[in-house]
Amino acid sequence: MRIVPLGGLGEVGMNCLAIECDGRIAVVDCGVMFPNESIGVDVIAPDLSWLRERRDQIGAVFLTHGHEDHVGALSLLLREVQVPVYGTRFTLALLRPRLAEAGVTADLREVAPGDHRAAGDASPAEWIAVTHSIPDACGLAISTPQGTLLHSGDFKIDPTPVAGPSTDLARIEALGRHGVRLLLSDSTNAERPGSSLSESAVGPALEELMVRAKGRVFVACFASNVHRIQQIASAARATGRRLALLGRSMENNVAIARTLGLLDLAPWQAVGAAEARDLPRRELCVLTTGTQGEPRSALARLARGEHPDLSLDPGDLVVLSSRFIPGNEVAVGQVVNELCRRGAEVAYEGLTPLHVSGHACEDEQRRLITLARPEHFVPIHGEYRHLARHAAHAASEGVPGRHLIVDGQVLELDERGARVRETAPTGRVYVDRDALLGGDVGPLVIKDRRMLAEAGLVIAVLVVEKVSGAVVRGPELYARGVAGFDAAEAEIRGDVLRTLEELSPTARADVGEVQEALRTSVRRFFRRSGARRPAVLPVVLEL
Repeated sequence: MRIVPLGGLGEVGMNCLAIECDGRIAVVDCGVMFPNESIGVDVIAPDLSWLRERRDQIGAVFLTHGHEDHVGALSLLLREVQVPVYGTRFTLALLRPRLAEAGVTADLREVAPGDHRAAGDASPAEWIAVTHSIPDACGLAISTPQGTLLHSGDFKIDPTPVAGPSTDLARIEALGRHGVRLLLSDSTNAERPGSSLSESAVGPALEELMVRAKGRVFVACFASNVHRIQQIASAARATGRRLALLGRSMENNVAIARTLGLLDLAPWQAVGAAEARDLPRRELCVLTTGTQGEPRSALARLARGEHPDLSLDPGDLVVLSSRFIPGNEVAVGQVVNELCRRGAEVAYEGLTPLHVSGHACEDEQRRLITLARPEHFVPIHGEYRHLARHAAHAASEGVPGRHLIVDGQVLELDERGARVRETAPTGRVYVDRDALLGGDVGPLVIKDRRMLAEAGLVIAVLVVEKVSGAVVRGPELYARGVAGFDAAEAEIRGDVLRTLEELSPTARADVGEVQEALRTSVRRFFRRSGARRPAVLPVVLEL
């Protein structure tokens, strides 16, 4: 058996794992991550070339749950690899419209906790219920020639979940008694001691805030966290507030959850934007997207006063019912500042449990290890420091074989033990949302976008006589985002003309040569001046 991590081991997100047994491959999840810096792309996907090269060996894709960091890159894989995709009801309900939008057809097969699937030529799997911040999350027990491989998925141990089953500890313990050869376990909260709070602790805190709020209440949370949405709706109902939805993903996910019976709203509660505007302020709760400061989200538009349907007024309460994903703190802080400037009261995670994590903390991670009793252990889902801390937890629990690997390191397991024998090509593919419909953004495009963001753009336009190459007009120079350009424009134009005069008659008659001379001259000026070097776009027109 070989374990091939293509994403998710060394970063938070982009989870994708291949399990190879006897020449056949099962893929567990295929997700994206979101960039922490502005590089002009929407998401980052794992490099799937290792899988594409072995497409004939892939027997199935197993999905643990429906979060973007676990399913967001499936359209890129399924364009070229036609295999069955197994997932739970809510997972597939979220996945279907994404694949349809991308124009990808797939063989989607629904499973439920407790189901076993032979999955064609791939190793058979059993789905095990776990608690997470999304309905229908599961772990996997995969039968291999080397024994049982237990994959935790994203999980926590919540004794009082809002809805759905708790993590099936009895089944995990039974697997442990029978023998787990390898445990792969979620490391996201490995640095947090103790246990995560129960999701049910959030409801009373939200209701308390709504009771004392004198104006409208706006609550931002992840659109996939149906359990949180249920608690927000229940708190609103208890305080006599109607519920309005803002944000496309929020509207879509709530509709899916209601159709599947996963969300219970009172018949009188839902209200459209037009009716919401006319309600007394103490009778409205607004559920919105934008917890991570996304500039185009409903919450960010409210903060800027640009939302077409609703506005924020002094005295309104805004609740951020989510954690700030590392790297997003600045963006979230900017939105909070704008909300405060509008006179809103802003509440977020702190002493009051307005948010609880969907991932296991240290004590829960240790408990899973003791129940599974694995012979070998690999920490997954997290940055390197999370993986290292989780490996240390396994060591203190007496796990004999602990293997700290990252993306691309192939762990081979046989009768003699486990070892890293080779590497697989890995990397990041930068993807625009539109590119999910048919392609990705290459590294040269990313380089250009970084340059534009950091130093700006100069466009140099020149009109020449077609036969002789004589300058008819120009160069005309246009700049965007270039510091000090106005003062330097005349000097740059003089440099360009001198460079063109030095060209041979043959070179002057060659448009390509003239374009390169134009580019080189402008870039030389900025290099000589010690200023930032902007991107230069030469345009040569022939008459």
